[in-house]
Amino acid sequence: MSHAIELQNVTYCYSEGTPSQVTALKDINLTIEQGELVGIIGHTGSGKSTLISHFNGLLKPTSGKVLIDGTDIRESKETLRQSRFKVGLCFQYPEYQLFEETVAKDIAFGPKNMKLDEDEIKRRVAVAASYVGLSDEMLEKSPFDLSGGEKRRAAIAGVMAMEPSVLVFDEPAAGLDPAGRKELIKLITDYRNKTGCTVVIVSHSMEDIAKIADRVIVVNDGMIAMNGTVDEVFSRCDELQSMGLDVPEITRIFSRLHALGFDVPENVYSVDKGTEIIRALIEGRRSV
Repeated sequence: MSHAIELQNVTYCYSEGTPSQVTALKDINLTIEQGELVGIIGHTGSGKSTLISHFNGLLKPTSGKVLIDGTDIRESKETLRQSRFKVGLCFQYPEYQLFEETVAKDIAFGPKNMKLDEDEIKRRVAVAASYVGLSDEMLEKSPFDLSGGEKRRAAIAGVMAMEPSVLVFDEPAAGLDPAGRKELIKLITDYRNKTGCTVVIVSHSMEDIAKIADRVIVVNDGMIAMNGTVDEVFSRCDELQSMGLDVPEITRIFSRLHALGFDVPENVYSVDKGTEIIRALIEGRRSV
């Protein structure tokens, strides 16, 4: 069975052949399976955004290959074009790319580029809008009349409307307040659960990644430094810190409580889980 995405020995250099040449990715080998929810973390400048820009051919490897469903995306112009529909990329602040008269027309932009018929475009707009919680009334508004959070959801719906088999988010919750962040992360996980779509999330929020990812990939200095489950990666605190990263604050708290002799696990990565454990601990002592 072919992988959703496979990178084979991918190296990428910016300004290749000039005195300012920078090697942003170094011999990357990576597979992402169908239906996975993968979190990618790394400090600023580590190569995360360069990496995901290869997933649908926005960047061309200096050397190496990118395969989608087992096919080299640069096999022909048509395979490259199809890769843009199979792998939907949603960059930071996607709402800045809204430009149509109405929200519905903005969401329809991708499906129109796919040369679908009008009925199918309408269906996809309606389905994508329902995934992100935009009402029929909102669809008829100008995107510039929406709130910040609504604009973000409208922009994401535009990518979802292409019905990609892989959906990639670069810092999807950037700039949102805690409530907005929580709502958006739930929206993405609900979408994945309903569609079975492969989802890749690049995020600075270790807690968000810990809460939802099946697998975590750590990028450091243009290379894959770690690749494993949340427990496998986040248990390597010292190594993460040496790369300019940190485990969630709640993890440090529980690690300290454990070291002080409290009967709590060390591998707690979300505030919700931590609250649940502390509550159970307090209630257990009250009942004694």
